[in-house]
Amino acid sequence: MPADPVQPYTSYLLRVWRVQEQDRSSCRALLESIATGERIGFDNLADLVAFLEVQMRAEDQSPDMRD
Repeated sequence: MPADPVQPYTSYLLRVWRVQEQDRSSCRALLESIATGERIGFDNLADLVAFLEVQMRAEDQSPDMRD
C-alpha cells in the first residue's frame, strides 16, 4: 500500500482573550507563526477566521511545506 503523501501545513500558536468594553465584551486574538515567530493581532474572531481562510487558500496554491 503506498504511503500517504505529506500534506503542506502551517503551525500557529493561538491566544484568545475577552476584553470588556463599556457595556459589552469582545474577543481579541494573537496568532503566532511557529516557523517564523511572526505575530498578528486581531480585534475580533471574524478577522482571525478571514485571515486563516486566506492563508489556507495560499497554502493550497503553494508547493512548499511550512512548519
